[in-house]
Amino acid sequence: MRILFRAVVVLLLLAPFAPAEAQWVFVARKAAQRIHHMAIENEQAGGPRREFVTVILEAPADRVYATVLETVRANPNLRLVMNDPGARRLQVADGDRTGTVNVAELNDGVAQLMIAGTSPANEPPAASRVIATVKRICEQMGKPCTVE
Repeated sequence: MRILFRAVVVLLLLAPFAPAEAQWVFVARKAAQRIHHMAIENEQAGGPRREFVTVILEAPADRVYATVLETVRANPNLRLVMNDPGARRLQVADGDRTGTVNVAELNDGVAQLMIAGTSPANEPPAASRVIATVKRICEQMGKPCTVE
């Protein structure tokens, strides 16, 4: 009887977390494959613009990171400045442009790709190399991503 009582108590304590987990997964799926972009103009005229791009991918974080790393290594114009596989973080340089890539595991099979980079002030946001890079990674992973 005591064991049954304990089992019921444990189930009652854990039950509220199951719907919360399901709601989080629902929200993540609604946001998946949508590229979000933010650009911050430099206060000095002609200075570089900072760009931040994020996308949630329905894929394991390690797979997303491996795809990012393959993409960097396959591009002869990019120089890998720092690589921390444990943190799923790397930094790259392309001439005077720099970028930092982070891949965060949100859940099993769901990851968030975040890229912070710089681009020339005269480059229109629609021509952003950071967005183009995220789109390329999405394509390589077989995920149809759209810019929000």
